[in-house]
Amino acid sequence: MGTRTCTTPERLASESSTSGSNVPERPIVVGIDGSPEASRALAYAVRRAERESCPLWLINAVHEIVPVGPMLPLISGEPLVDVGHQLLAEAREVVEDLSNGKVAVRLQVALGPAVDLLVAAAEHARLVVLGHRSSSLLERMFTGSTTFGVVSRAVCPVVSVPHGWVQQADAHRVVAAVDGSRCSADVLAHAFAVAEEREARLEIVHCWRLDPFYSYLVDEWSVQEEWGIQAHGIIDGLVDAAAHDHPDVPFELHLEYANIPDTLVRHSAGADLMVMGRHGHGALGSRMISAVLGSVTRAVLQHARCPVEVVPPRPPMEASREPAVAAQAQASPSDSPLSPPVAAEPLGGLSTGGTSS
Repeated sequence: MGTRTCTTPERLASESSTSGSNVPERPIVVGIDGSPEASRALAYAVRRAERESCPLWLINAVHEIVPVGPMLPLISGEPLVDVGHQLLAEAREVVEDLSNGKVAVRLQVALGPAVDLLVAAAEHARLVVLGHRSSSLLERMFTGSTTFGVVSRAVCPVVSVPHGWVQQADAHRVVAAVDGSRCSADVLAHAFAVAEEREARLEIVHCWRLDPFYSYLVDEWSVQEEWGIQAHGIIDGLVDAAAHDHPDVPFELHLEYANIPDTLVRHSAGADLMVMGRHGHGALGSRMISAVLGSVTRAVLQHARCPVEVVPPRPPMEASREPAVAAQAQASPSDSPLSPPVAAEPLGGLSTGGTSS
């Protein structure tokens, strides 16, 4: 049976001073809300936990004040806590069935906004997995407040499992999307590590195209030729550096002068995973890249045909140990309102272990 807790962000904050000797492997966090999207995320997370020999931390977030209808008053979230526990109990049974009891799990219901709670949990996790809803306007607005909110703030990688995705046999194909900025080195390092762990082929994709607004003002063929020279000069060096640490990973590089979101979505078809960075600065000489990077990330998350893993910028302490990439460091995360899972009980009595990724 998994650990069952119900708490508030304030109480969780007081629980975060766990001694290092008792801290288990960093878990994979999964947001559970009873939706089909959450079920897909859970299936992906179980497979990932088996591969990485790590526990799962399933979290159900309950708003402290919940509107129940246009003509009804606001109610407190407390009556929904029992519902949260039931959803997590059902999710625990799914984990047991999918993993044959081999994956450890912790269950936690917490009061507060889902984004804040999941971002806080990310400080103690190796990965956060969320299900992405379909791309209708209304659902994009809702998803934007959860998936996009967590992706933009989490200090660990976040996987978005797309609408309609079904767990299948591995295709042994991982795609890495890079923009040529210095954070591309982290994306490539992570992608090569994932590909090696999966015994997969790595496809590295860099694409760009001049905004059509400017195409009639310049000789686009000359722009394309110059871009190709610059791209090879930068991307080739980044790829060679990352490949050096993973000599057994087969890879291929695609440089395409084409629409960025469309190209990345096309390459996502049939892949096990697409890896991309959260921030980029258009190191290939065009400020337009940084201006549209947010929209590119959103478009890929909305329309990708495989799970997408978004890698955050490197934190300052880690970057300071490698001066060559210190310029990409970001601010340290604030104190967490969620505590790390101090005990993740294995299902079926089996213990788990593993290495960080």
